[in-house]
Amino acid sequence: MKNFTHKYAQLSLISVLIISLMTTIHHYYRFGFLTIILGLVVIGLPIALLFWFRSRKTSIALIGYGLASGWIIIGFGLIDGMWDSTLKLFVGNFLLSRYGQYFSWNPVGNFPFEATGVLASIASFFAIYYLYRFFQSALADLKEARNMQHTMWIPGIVILVLLLASGAFLSSRTISDGAVVTEDGVVKIGVIVPTTGPAALLGDSFVKAVQMAQENLKDTKYKYELVIENSSIRDPLQTKAAIQKLIKVDKVRAIVGGISASGEIVKPYTTAAKIPHICVCSILSIGDGTYNFTMISTPTADAAGWVTEAGRRNIKKIALLTLEYPSINGHVKALKVAAQKKGMTIVYEKRFDGATTDFRQMILEARATQPDVYFVESFNPALDVLGQQLRDAGVRNISSFVAPSLSAQPELFEGVWYIDTDLVDTEFRERFEAKYPDTQFATHMMPFAYDAFNLLVQGFESTEGAVKYIQNISEYNSAAGTVTKRTGSGTFQPTPAIWTIKDGKPALLYRN
Repeated sequence: MKNFTHKYAQLSLISVLIISLMTTIHHYYRFGFLTIILGLVVIGLPIALLFWFRSRKTSIALIGYGLASGWIIIGFGLIDGMWDSTLKLFVGNFLLSRYGQYFSWNPVGNFPFEATGVLASIASFFAIYYLYRFFQSALADLKEARNMQHTMWIPGIVILVLLLASGAFLSSRTISDGAVVTEDGVVKIGVIVPTTGPAALLGDSFVKAVQMAQENLKDTKYKYELVIENSSIRDPLQTKAAIQKLIKVDKVRAIVGGISASGEIVKPYTTAAKIPHICVCSILSIGDGTYNFTMISTPTADAAGWVTEAGRRNIKKIALLTLEYPSINGHVKALKVAAQKKGMTIVYEKRFDGATTDFRQMILEARATQPDVYFVESFNPALDVLGQQLRDAGVRNISSFVAPSLSAQPELFEGVWYIDTDLVDTEFRERFEAKYPDTQFATHMMPFAYDAFNLLVQGFESTEGAVKYIQNISEYNSAAGTVTKRTGSGTFQPTPAIWTIKDGKPALLYRN
């Protein structure tokens, strides 16, 4: 048996040392030079304990080696390597990407960082097997040499201690719903919107509106800090990395978000972290009424307002030219339902992707159906390309939800009528444009970005706490007028208005 003990001792030590080496390299990218100290411990400790056992053949040394190896296997191989790297990469970000919040919260790191984590996780399975075989053989040797029946309690002690240690380790890594305020009285609020790419106009205006709300705070109990992260309407992994960093690293206690594509990804993370999330998003399923809430006009309300105005204009036939995008698809779906109820007909429908640059064939096909109005909705750059090609084709009977106000060349949509936010507080826009003269004011979202932050602050300042406060509130006087929320609902509903582009600028026509 002693030959087997020696063999499995070597294999056990080699596999544990591989984990230790991979762990040292892995953590170097997180902690820098201080990782050398960790490396000396995780590499030197099992070597020393195994040497002690080999030279003295004592039960204490065997227990010590089992505990040290188990600590390395569980803490660094299974939890740090398997959970934080392997499962995060291959399950949390790919196979089950919609449920990524249930895996590691850490953003994906560079190749050496993640590769060493994966290698450590693979080595841990060999280490478990060889540690088991080593213990099995070593205990038999001790029993044979000393006739010690009681050596059989050694595995029980090792397993119990390892279970307690791993339980404590896992508990320390969970997101708690603890104190919302730091010792210096600071509440961190995360802001997550796309500030680059096709939605950069919305994102940039959104961030500035929240910053203006923060600067306008007076006489609050707590100090409120903003932590801003860039999400993406095209790359879910970027949005995941942003929300994971906000919650796990920055320790924010609430989220103000925008754009539905980002909001859908953020929702499960804020639910898991038990922190309030107000999203300026039109996809209603984001607002669950528990931790997640939406604050913007719903597709149904926008569609109802649009068909009412279309009825006034005696519109019967509609051509749809719209971007393939979740929130825009929701607008189109609601519009088709509302139009059908009013006896209006969709005579042409075409969806396009954001990279489209030639709409001339679509315009010809739509024109052949003789629509009363061309309904267009997109983000830039496709929006302005489509606007220019419609103008070149002599098409002027255009309408939309929101889109003309997002154009970098609104003069392309001169005279177009569309549904947008009812900006009751016109002074808000004046203050914004005075403060940020080089930033285009996006009426669709800015009032709600401003108000979402203020609503969270009211919640933190209340005796109920932010989550309960927002759950219980049924009415809020916003810059866009009074928004209402039914009991148990996660949707704050404003009333939209009819706008037009006049002299190259958005102008309110009238309220519904």
